[in-house]
Amino acid sequence: MITQITLNDGETVKVKPKISVHALREFQSKGLLPKSLLQAFVGADKEPDKMEPYLINAAWLAYVNGNPGTTMTQEQFEDKLDLNFELFGKILVDMIGDVAESDNKLASSFKRSTKKGSRKDKRKRHQN
Repeated sequence: MITQITLNDGETVKVKPKISVHALREFQSKGLLPKSLLQAFVGADKEPDKMEPYLINAAWLAYVNGNPGTTMTQEQFEDKLDLNFELFGKILVDMIGDVAESDNKLASSFKRSTKKGSRKDKRKRHQN
């Protein structure tokens, strides 16, 4: 489980991806997580645009969860955080934990949607 991340200014901050049910409901009510995590994950590989905002929010949510008294705003945090879908995906998988592990289809769908492509794959997509 990821317990810390390094921001682009070199600062290492504590994160706590595992959230309580109460925290889940709060994040959902603020639109930071989808109303149905399972539904969002099952279709993540086919419609990644629906999951992308929640992937990006995962790092912020884990940071807030691990630092409840933080004075850093989400905008300040995101300004210090490089775009890294692989990291965001790992945090989100840690957040939902056993759900993803118990459902192989869900886990493999999500893994495919957050997997880094090889350099060769990127060249092929660019040429098309």
